[in-house]
Amino acid sequence: MGPRLEWVAAAYSGRPQITMPYGLGDTTDLTNTLSVLQLAGLRAVVESHDTIRLAGGRRARFPTLTQRPRDDDQNEAELLLLAPRTVTATQIALAEQTATVLLVDVDRRRVWIDGRQALGTKERWKDAAPIYVTFAVARMLAVNGSTFDKLVQSGLTPGQVDDGLARLGKRVHRTDIGWESRHVGGLVDFAIACYPGPGGVRTRWTSDLPLIEQAERLIDAGCRISGRAISDRPGYPAVSRREMPYRLVALTEAELDMTALGFVPDAIGYSGTELIRPADPTVFLTAAAAGYSDRTDDIITAHTLLRADMRNDDDAASLEEVRNRLQFLADTGYDLRHNPPS
Repeated sequence: MGPRLEWVAAAYSGRPQITMPYGLGDTTDLTNTLSVLQLAGLRAVVESHDTIRLAGGRRARFPTLTQRPRDDDQNEAELLLLAPRTVTATQIALAEQTATVLLVDVDRRRVWIDGRQALGTKERWKDAAPIYVTFAVARMLAVNGSTFDKLVQSGLTPGQVDDGLARLGKRVHRTDIGWESRHVGGLVDFAIACYPGPGGVRTRWTSDLPLIEQAERLIDAGCRISGRAISDRPGYPAVSRREMPYRLVALTEAELDMTALGFVPDAIGYSGTELIRPADPTVFLTAAAAGYSDRTDDIITAHTLLRADMRNDDDAASLEEVRNRLQFLADTGYDLRHNPPS
């Protein structure tokens, strides 16, 4: 601080300070935001310290640290204005699904209002549904092949099967007895490694019960168990019996009352149950097609092992066992289908 500002230091030193939370007096620069809104045909003026008013009369309030005590605004704003430094995919999704959000991307000159994009180059967001269906078709063809009709009977529509086969392209081909992987076992590694994951919502839970009993309760509630925890399930030879993992992975189609099942939220995040409500609806379809009512199909199980957040030697060994078994079944199955013994 220069000599000319010594009085500032003097004002602070040795005197009681009246302080406010950090940032409370900061101002918000909306200059560029108003310019981008104007490009979108949405002329606006600053109405108050935290509100702008559009030409049509609607008001948009933006989050700010500054408040005016004992001066509550009785005229509520219709819109929430978001103009962050970096616009994320989550914010775009919020703006596209919420008509009361006004989102401004200053850097790329984009605006969303009333649940639609009003300015800027439209991003072509990939619809996940066809991708999930494509991997479901790949999983059902990977080992045993299938006819078109059987794929439809599994729960897919003819249009979905057509689209899935088209997206798989040269990875599959049609034979006299149905559709097959073009290279024997080729779809196994593809479906394990390239599957994008089930998506959706994940929550962590814990219980005083052993993991085996936790799994039983969740299976009884309609869940499918995945990963190394299935090694303890009866009649499952794909994974050698090893010590139970530190966390159980379970997927559910329906909303579950975990508290009623004896679980509490896991604040530690290291042990217990990881419950996934997947965005991919085909997880349960392919489990049923494989004849499983208590676990995911083997390829989803292998993918769970591959993507384990703290994968150890047991997970890696289990992954190799599942993959090798799938490759063996794909090889022998192809021979039996196309080169039956005379």
